[in-house]
Amino acid sequence: MKKFLFVSMIALALAACAPSTSTEDSIIVGLECDYAPFNWTQLEETETSVRIEGNIGYCDGYDITVARTIASELGKTLIVKQIGWEGLEPALASGEIDMIVAGMTDTEERRQRVAFSVPYYASDMVLVVRKDSTFASATSLADFTGANVVAQRGTFHDSLVDQIPSVNHMTPLATFPLLVNSVMSLEADALVSENPVAISIVKNNPDLTIIRFNQGSGFQTSFEDTTVSVALRQVDTELLASINTILGNISSEQRNTWMADAIDRQPE
Repeated sequence: MKKFLFVSMIALALAACAPSTSTEDSIIVGLECDYAPFNWTQLEETETSVRIEGNIGYCDGYDITVARTIASELGKTLIVKQIGWEGLEPALASGEIDMIVAGMTDTEERRQRVAFSVPYYASDMVLVVRKDSTFASATSLADFTGANVVAQRGTFHDSLVDQIPSVNHMTPLATFPLLVNSVMSLEADALVSENPVAISIVKNNPDLTIIRFNQGSGFQTSFEDTTVSVALRQVDTELLASINTILGNISSEQRNTWMADAIDRQPE
């Protein structure tokens, strides 16, 4: 847990607001670099990581694999900018970045502001709790009646909390490290997460466990809710068409392999 937060804090401290350097030969992606296994920050350069612009750190993860594939197929160099979740759409609109590849869900509300590609990953929604919690043996949302549940601010995850009967819907938090701290410190009983992210959290925090619900007893979501897509400016129609073609040529088996590899190599 300490290592996980330490790297995140270093990344945030070193991130700089460098100007966009996009050219005809490059494409800039924006992401948090703090949402493992989709994306994270590390201090060492590896074959799968990309240096963060204006930062001595590197970003890696499933999103980086997807972004690198897109850049390679487009014949461009990938530039990574680390931007907080709530700053991603403004950065896209201002031209600071060219695309968002950050585990972002295509929602009707966001579609009013940005254009979305076809999905590049789909997963289930789960809850993460302490192993010593009275909720650790839960198998349904009903088992969490009256629980204190928290989710990330500005995500559809937060809207799912109210599906729990008589839930104490806690004020959403900005990042997943903060969500994990909330559960670890007993402020919250559970946090809402996508399954791959939950696997990542538990891998680095052995005192936590994942609640996977019985069939029909978990969160009610649509296919769109549980998928993530690349976000672009609405005027970038040619880029959108190219990215959709690239993503369409990536098999589901390859996507699952990329995710498994990301989970396996993420830093502790």
